[in-house]
Amino acid sequence: MRERRLSAGWSQDELAERSGVSARSISALEAGGRRPRMSSVVRLAGALGLDPETRAQWLAAAREPDARQVAEPEGADRADRADGVGRPGRADAPGAVPGGGPAGSPVGTTAPTAPTGPQQLPMAIRHFTGRTRELQLLDDLLTDVTPGCGAVVISAIAGTAGVGKTTLAVHFGHRVADRFPDGQLFANLRGFDPARAPVDAADVARGFLEALGVPALRVPADPDGQLALLRSRLAGTRTLIVLDNVREAEQVRPLLPGSNTCLVVVTSRNRLPGLVALDGAVPLALDVLSPAEARELLARRLGAATVAEQQEAADELTELCARLPLALNIAAARAAEHPGTPLEVWARELRDSRARLDLLSAGDSHADVRVVLSWSYRALTPRAARLFRLLGLHPGPSVSTAAAASLAGRPMPETRALLEELHRAHLITAPERDRYTFHDLLRAYAAEQAAALEPPQGQAAATLRMLDHYLHTAHRAASLAYADDVSWQSLDLAEPAAGVAAEELADRREALDWYREEQPVLERIVDAAHRTGADVHAWQLVGAQVPYLLKSGLWQQWQRASETALAAAERTGDLGHQAHAHRWLGQVHRSQGRQPEAQRELRLALGLFEALGDRPREGRTRLDLAIAHGEEHCDAEAVAESRRALELFEAIGDPSGQALALNSIGWYLAQQGELREALPHCRRALELARDAGNLPGQSSIWDSIGFIHHRLGEYHEALPAYHESLRLRVAVGDYFLQADIHTHLGDTHLALGDVESARAAWVRSLAILEDLQHRDADAVRARLNRCPPAPQPPRSA
Repeated sequence: MRERRLSAGWSQDELAERSGVSARSISALEAGGRRPRMSSVVRLAGALGLDPETRAQWLAAAREPDARQVAEPEGADRADRADGVGRPGRADAPGAVPGGGPAGSPVGTTAPTAPTGPQQLPMAIRHFTGRTRELQLLDDLLTDVTPGCGAVVISAIAGTAGVGKTTLAVHFGHRVADRFPDGQLFANLRGFDPARAPVDAADVARGFLEALGVPALRVPADPDGQLALLRSRLAGTRTLIVLDNVREAEQVRPLLPGSNTCLVVVTSRNRLPGLVALDGAVPLALDVLSPAEARELLARRLGAATVAEQQEAADELTELCARLPLALNIAAARAAEHPGTPLEVWARELRDSRARLDLLSAGDSHADVRVVLSWSYRALTPRAARLFRLLGLHPGPSVSTAAAASLAGRPMPETRALLEELHRAHLITAPERDRYTFHDLLRAYAAEQAAALEPPQGQAAATLRMLDHYLHTAHRAASLAYADDVSWQSLDLAEPAAGVAAEELADRREALDWYREEQPVLERIVDAAHRTGADVHAWQLVGAQVPYLLKSGLWQQWQRASETALAAAERTGDLGHQAHAHRWLGQVHRSQGRQPEAQRELRLALGLFEALGDRPREGRTRLDLAIAHGEEHCDAEAVAESRRALELFEAIGDPSGQALALNSIGWYLAQQGELREALPHCRRALELARDAGNLPGQSSIWDSIGFIHHRLGEYHEALPAYHESLRLRVAVGDYFLQADIHTHLGDTHLALGDVESARAAWVRSLAILEDLQHRDADAVRARLNRCPPAPQPPRSA
């Protein structure tokens, strides 16, 4: 065997992976320290690809008597048959024939002289892939399968339909079969079979007793007696028991042996918390494959070269299959039937989410993703099934308990209980407390059920509750986080639909935390609102999150949201909404350095605000234009536009607007080198911003004052101004502009000769800019590269 393995270029671990025989057993066999079991020889011969003649030689050699075997102690038979039943696998056990062969062995065959117990494990899957972490966790359990550990060791493998629970359990069973010489028992308890009722524990016990060689006449008639006899029969044996497709803990609890030398592996679509809490089962939650594992599975099914040559299409195919092993195997089987068809063709077909489940079927109920998912769905209570359907209307990627409650129009405590039922059934996952998600195939199945079973008016009502939940919560978050920011304008919202419970956020910190957590959801909610024709909701949802997107530097998300808001406003014909959307697009183009596009959008917004007579927004749009001029180093034009804005704000008596305009004038005068003229404008701006309680405005003004002092060489006056600006930026959650302040602080520290502090400030700035993938990162990186090394302290004598 060693020669065959080495000629194939495999390590012992690789042979173990391919054969299902553990690496430890292979090492012992190659060293001559262990007699091989027949099942191991068969698996090793298959993995090494032996020709029929060599395979027959190996099997014949394995059947030869082993003189090293030690005879059983005298009296062993009596002890083994204390309960009236022979020990499984012995030559004198019921069902055996002289010579050690099992009853019914073909005449003329040579029976093994080293009998084995039942070997009921189903065939292992040839292309089993990955699951390294899970196999290691299962391997670790074997260290507890020793006399004296105190209790039978149980592993509960739980996961959603089609994730490969049975495949993992069977693969593991074959890997460690030689560790359980008294047999491997397997039973499918049909916990989720729609055609038949779950198998009763006593029925399983009778089947196991028969496999263990117990004559039917010795099996008690009552179920309790049968279960007791099974426990007696397993006592002191090293037996592996796989209980597959279990519905609830009560179905398997009576089957658990009392012997602590046995290992029980349970698989279920439910999490079986009772088995974990009361019986000490070790939970093993099985998730979909990782991207690398999914790609490897495709490679094993379709060939490594095919996948490597079409890697982009292969990766898309794995994601469209949600990296669910069942779906991947079905897709791979379809592709294998047409080897000349590019994988891109199969991926293109699966992109249509409405047809995806139709395509992921091999014509067998067990190889049909929709059918397999339905078995879990049918096991739900009616209220949990309805919530699951409604979750198919949510665009994802995750949903909070509060949002699910609004979607269903049910109270929070009831919704939380229903979500936990779905979680126990592995129809949703909970990456964190009070937050749930499911993969795209489950989402498609839930949406199908909603379309089939929920009336159109019910779907529309649920969608409206969902949109209202996010809109009213986002509006509450904005009012808390940006109430003192002139960039925020309260929206005129309609009352939320009945059954909506917007989240009660208490303060700015909770508001910002909510934005951060829900931002990926809000992106999809805006798209869903526009797609379903809820254009007012779409525009308002964007308006409620623009301040957060702006101050967090989420440029791409901000641009997509603004484009959707503009499309929604154009479809409704609302000129005011169109003006705001043009302004948002102008701001994001300006922030991204696309000044011609910024100027165009801002001019469109300015024209609409002027036509509508919205003078406050006209003035703020002029300040946006001033910044766009400044970005192109047209400082004189920036000053002129800022003065026009100041005149507007003075005419309408807007002190916050006046503060912003004065600061803009001071900043661009400083950029032109008119520092002494610039400083009074900024000091006057600070007074007005303080009176108005405008914290973001004060932060910007302090930054301007620090910059002017720095340019005047007054570095000790610049530092406290910058620190106050930074304090305010942090207080209002203005993440992006914190980078500017850190950059300015670094410049001032360097001017004072404090190289270490300068470098530290620039490092903080660069971290923010790299996180946001902002174009200013290169300038800060250049500062760090030019920065002289910090002076070393003198050595002590």
